[in-house]
Amino acid sequence: MKLRQLEALRAVVTSGTTTQAADLLGLTQSAVSRLITQLESELGLNIFDRRHGRLRITPEGQHFYDVVKKLLSGIDQITATARDIRTLKTGALRIIAMPALAYGLLPQTITTINKRFRQIKISVEMGTRLDVEEGVESTQFDFGIATLPINRQGIEVEPLFTADGVCVLPMGHELAKKSEIVAEDLADLPFISMNSGSLLRYQTDELFGRLGIHRVLSVEAPSTLLATNLVAKGLGVSIVHSFIASAYGDRVIAKPFTPTIRYEYGLLFPAAQTRSQITNAFVESLRDDLKIT
Repeated sequence: MKLRQLEALRAVVTSGTTTQAADLLGLTQSAVSRLITQLESELGLNIFDRRHGRLRITPEGQHFYDVVKKLLSGIDQITATARDIRTLKTGALRIIAMPALAYGLLPQTITTINKRFRQIKISVEMGTRLDVEEGVESTQFDFGIATLPINRQGIEVEPLFTADGVCVLPMGHELAKKSEIVAEDLADLPFISMNSGSLLRYQTDELFGRLGIHRVLSVEAPSTLLATNLVAKGLGVSIVHSFIASAYGDRVIAKPFTPTIRYEYGLLFPAAQTRSQITNAFVESLRDDLKIT
């Protein structure tokens, strides 16, 4: 039994004649008749009565056709679904990112992709750097965004961009008059730091430790977003990514910081999973948005 035989059966039943069925299938009338005859022979079943040059479906043939109709409907749905996936008319994209990166990078790209592919469902979760690594490696997410470096066999990494750290100050702070903040300026000042164990915390502590500069570590925050908010509330100063500071431009003062602390960010993909078309489209759009900014 071949799929083409079943399609010929459906065409004949729905159109009423082999001539019209041939037009529907793009075949000759004799080819359609041959497909029906072959199907009946293979099944050992008379699907049609042939009287006076007309085909009339038998009760047994009708029962068989009812099953065929459901089967072909399912196949049609499979074909349509494959077409929609191929043309990005349906599908889902799962992203996980560190909070500052989710807030700072994703909204514009999500807006762009949503306008182009309205039927694609996009879900975003936020987590620590470790959450991003584990979520991507376990293939719970199509890709993640986190600080680099990352070394896991189950993750493929692509560099995304670099950003220099800037010093953020509360509005009206005494250091605001300076064009650039140097590490010594922050000696013995209340400092909002990242939580212990984070890469950003390590980079900052290593720098000040190497220079022998003491800071008053008044508050620890799990993200640069919260750290910048706390600075805006006047609880201290901090060093954060430049792109996060720019998002709070009307609430904090951002100044270049020396020595430079450079942060690297990358895209994380599951090594065990082939990237989908929508993943590639999103990443391409994200890179384009970064070029513009």
